[in-house]
Amino acid sequence: MVDAGWLPRTRQVGKSGLKVKPKLYLMLGISGAPEHLEGMKSAELIIAVNTDKKAPIFNVAHYGATADLFEVAEAMLELL
Repeated sequence: MVDAGWLPRTRQVGKSGLKVKPKLYLMLGISGAPEHLEGMKSAELIIAVNTDKKAPIFNVAHYGATADLFEVAEAMLELL
């Protein structure tokens, strides 16, 4: 989201950004690069969605789905 310009760099999570410890960390389309994991590894519950079934994020996620992030996000918005 930061790279796409949707959020400022001050909101980036990871080694060069923020360290967060939320109850739920919902990761849509994030591969799980070590630099990013450094900033969120303390989350209580990690849910990951990525089209790459071999994405490293699935090694740390409590729950994961191999799916398109936009389809999942749209379905979630409909439920909300």
